[in-house]
Amino acid sequence: MKPAGFPLLILAVAGTLAAQEPARTSARLAQEIKAALPRYEPPPPPVLDQPKALPADPDILVLPKVTVKEYRPPTHDPDAWLTNKAVGQKAMAAYKQSMTDLEWALNSWFIPLVTPPASARARSAYRTNKFGNEVIRLGSLMDRISAEDPKAAAELRQELKNLVEGRHAGSK
Repeated sequence: MKPAGFPLLILAVAGTLAAQEPARTSARLAQEIKAALPRYEPPPPPVLDQPKALPADPDILVLPKVTVKEYRPPTHDPDAWLTNKAVGQKAMAAYKQSMTDLEWALNSWFIPLVTPPASARARSAYRTNKFGNEVIRLGSLMDRISAEDPKAAAELRQELKNLVEGRHAGSK
C-alpha cells in the first residue's frame, strides 16, 4: 500500500460512519418529553404609540413618532471610526510635524531587517502620545472624583498606576 493509502482508508471509514443516521427517539418518548415542557405562548405584539388627534389643517404634516437608539463607541478614542490606513496617515503626519526638515530627512531612512521603517516609528510614537493623553485625562477625572469620594479616587489611582506600570513592563 502506498503511503497515501492508509490516510485515505481512514478517511473513507470515517465518512461512512458519519453518514449513518443517528438513533431516532421513539414516538412515545417524544410525546412524554413534549408533555413535560411548558406550552409556548408567543409574546404579545408591541403597542405602538398612537398619534394625537390634531386639527385637520392642510399646512400641517404629521409624522409618526420615531425613537432612535444610538450607541456610542465603546471607548473615548477619537480614532474609533478611522480605518487602519487613515490612522497610519494621521500618525505619519503627526510624526513629520514633530520634527524639523533635517531631522525628517535623517530619520526617514531605514535599513531593512535592522531598523524599523518611519511608518512603524510614527505609529509607535502616536500610540505612546495617545496613551499619555489618556493617562492625563484619567488623572484629571480622578482629581474631580477625589473631591466627592477620596477612597474611590485612591483605588482608581492605584489601578491607573498598575496600568501604567504594566504597559511599561510589557514594552521592555
